Amino acid sequence: MTSKEISRLISETKTYNLHSHTEYCDGHAPMASIVEAAAKEGFRIWGITPHSPIPIESGCNMLRTDVGRYISRVGELQDKYGDELRLLTGMEVDFLGRDFGPHIDYFQTLPLDYRIGSVHFVPNQDGILIDCDGSAERFRKNLKAGYADDLRYVVEKYFEQVLTMQELGGFEILGHFDKIIGNACTVDPNLENEGWYESLIKEVIRGAADSGVIVEINTKAIESRGRFYPSEIWWPMLKECGVKIAVNSDCHSPELTNLGRNEALEKFSLLH
Repeated sequence: MTSKEISRLISETKTYNLHSHTEYCDGHAPMASIVEAAAKEGFRIWGITPHSPIPIESGCNMLRTDVGRYISRVGELQDKYGDELRLLTGMEVDFLGRDFGPHIDYFQTLPLDYRIGSVHFVPNQDGILIDCDGSAERFRKNLKAGYADDLRYVVEKYFEQVLTMQELGGFEILGHFDKIIGNACTVDPNLENEGWYESLIKEVIRGAADSGVIVEINTKAIESRGRFYPSEIWWPMLKECGVKIAVNSDCHSPELTNLGRNEALEKFSLLH
């Protein structure tokens, strides 16, 4: 599916979610349980998006040998639910650099409905990729040990990864594009007010508008961290630039299928 096709599909209903994780990566429940919860919640469109296989060690990403089984399992569950719930076979593809991301042939030739392009790993000053997602405590430890305590370097490098991923394309949805701020703001709470940071945000949003990709508003952290990704302060810019959005819960367990989505949908709709 193209970004336009996905946007048209979800424009017809608010009962969609295009970002979820199951036992095939770091999800906390079997796919059948997640899908059952989605159906009970009243969803009509549900996308499953395991973290892609990657060529470095990670406890969060699916194994390449499981990809075929994952795709088959989505098909089995679609047969079970029929017209009640449309399941989409997606994948959240990690961008690691110009040699590995949604744009490479492997991901382009998989029989997927769509790809979410996301950045979780940021190369340090020696080019070593470090996972900057996860807990704030782990981030601060990695910042000191892996990045010589240079917060601005990490943040700028993160957005360099996002911008390069946009340049190379190969994905339909841009995932939680400012997620680095969730951990970075625990080190510098004023970071989002910095002019250089705002310039990076603007560059990403302009790139999304120019390319036509869908920008995800990710609601996963609304209870745990009190924020959406991207931050609400950038939503007027998204709307002004005419960027297409998808509000996704990024759920990893059945009870969180719709976490924060209604609030985000209402807030975005009220923007002028």
